[in-house]
Amino acid sequence: MLKLAGVRDKESSDGLNWRSLYLSSQTEAPFRGSFVAKDPLLVFHRRPIIGYLDLYRREQVHAPTGSVRFIAPGAPFEVELCEPTDTVHLYLRREVWDDVALDYSGASSSQVPFVSRLVESEQVLFALAGAALASMRAGVAEPSFTDHLAHSIAAHIMGTHLGVRSSRRPVGPGGTLSPEVVRAIDYINANLDRSIALQDMADAAYRSASHLARVFAAETGMPPHRYLINARLQRAQQLLSRTDQPIAQIAFDCGFSHQEHLTRTFRRLLNTTPAAYRRETGRIVSYPLPSPHRQT
Repeated sequence: MLKLAGVRDKESSDGLNWRSLYLSSQTEAPFRGSFVAKDPLLVFHRRPIIGYLDLYRREQVHAPTGSVRFIAPGAPFEVELCEPTDTVHLYLRREVWDDVALDYSGASSSQVPFVSRLVESEQVLFALAGAALASMRAGVAEPSFTDHLAHSIAAHIMGTHLGVRSSRRPVGPGGTLSPEVVRAIDYINANLDRSIALQDMADAAYRSASHLARVFAAETGMPPHRYLINARLQRAQQLLSRTDQPIAQIAFDCGFSHQEHLTRTFRRLLNTTPAAYRRETGRIVSYPLPSPHRQT
């Protein structure tokens, strides 16, 4: 649609390396055509639209300024534009929709479909799209900001327009962790002597890396990497206090790159050294971690 001859004054996020959404701003001349969007598409109308034509009911639609059209991925749609207009097109990556559906409601995206419809007034989505548009015009290439925007857009649509209620509940001390976080913690504990990346934990949890990172931090109070470092430190404490293994070997067995790495971590988090910790008797300096209480 954006490659039509009548499209002018186009700006887009091409070249910005955005992972979660694609954005364009343009003026569209009158045209007619049939299209299919690969990802969920939001069309923001900055001037009135006259002439959207429903593919099956052949029903003309008038879209006022400030309205947003949701266009479902994979579903053919026909457009007949009768007058020039200004629009912003925001493609929300399908993976983001799937991820937020799982994170927000605990359901698969098949249970939370992105439904085609026209919303005649949507100030929140216009504000979020405006933030994305400002970032695009500023040439913001760091994708983290737009990752958060994309997830916020998906969550707002689910909660406001689809009536989906979040199934997540805060996990307090002694609370029950979700199955994916339990699987990630089990993987960490079983592989402390190895190099572990976030993707490794996500694969073990059967979730995407971004989903696991958010849920893990929400439920344990710390990001997965910090939890990993603390788990390694806790294992080193146990070995130092209960065995006579050389400190260098303990560092290796707990996944630290070398003894000095272990020593630096001890100093930073416990304000002592492994050797001093081992000499101490009757006093255990612990760095507690949440227990992976399992759901029954």
